[in-house]
This record gives sequence, structure tokens and C-alpha cells, in this order.
Amino acid sequence: MTKETIQNFTYRITQANKTQMIVILYDIAITYIKDAVSDIEKADFSGFRTEVNRIRDTIRELMNSVDTSIEIGHNLLKLYIFCSSELTKAYLDYDKGALYHVMSILSKLKEAYSQVSELDKSEPVMQHTESIYNGFTYNKSLKNETFVSKDINRGFLA
Repeated sequence: MTKETIQNFTYRITQANKTQMIVILYDIAITYIKDAVSDIEKADFSGFRTEVNRIRDTIRELMNSVDTSIEIGHNLLKLYIFCSSELTKAYLDYDKGALYHVMSILSKLKEAYSQVSELDKSEPVMQHTESIYNGFTYNKSLKNETFVSKDINRGFLA
């Protein structure tokens, strides 16, 4: 994952509500899958295993977000468990097919959550975050971002 992609995810997380956070987790997992496939193609097996572990961590985070008190939550948890077992297969056999299968499942779930997130008008999870202003400062070809802190206590307040 590039530094720019990480910054993009970080910005999205600071602005996201609970439903949008799930969509971001799907995006992160899909990005890790693409990186893992790229590592297999470059024969970078160490990098591949690192990426698969990152995908597992992201899926574990998705599993922790599931509300199992309703039936759909149980079904979603089963899908995540299946994805986790496919990742184990990919990890042991360097199997791109298993990764593509997981990516297919996560992409469909992301699409569904994206539609739901458009209906969710709740407040962002993080409060007191920095405002980001994007514009041109010195040169038309260079974009500069400026961060303005509203408060010393930003992010999650304990």
C-alpha cells in the first residue's frame, strides 16, 4: 500500500460514520488482496505472507463488528469465517484463486454496505478531527493540503 493510499484511508476514517467505516475496511482488505496478488506475481513470498496477514487482521476487525443478535449477523459471520479459511488456503499454497474468491465476496459485501451507508446520516465516529483544506498555494501544478486543528483533544476522547 502506498503512502498516498494510507493517507487517503486515514482521511476517510476521520470523516466516516459506523457504516462508512465498514466500507473502508472492505476497501482496505481489497487493496491488501491486490498487493498480495502483485507479490505472488513478483515471486515476493515474504511480502505475500505479510499482505495475507494484513487481510486476516482486516477480516478479524470486520468479524468483531458483526451484530450476532440477528440472523443476518450470523450469516455475515459465516462469510467472514469462510473468507478466513480461503486466506489460509492462499497462505499455504500461494493460491491467487483463493485470493480472487475472497476479493469477489468482499467486493459484493462492500457494494451492499455502500448502498446502506448512503442512507446512514449519523455523525462521524471520530469527533474533534482536523479540518483539511485542499488548494493551490504557490504553483498551479502543485497541490498543497493544509491541516487546521480545531482543538487539542482530537480523535476519540477517552
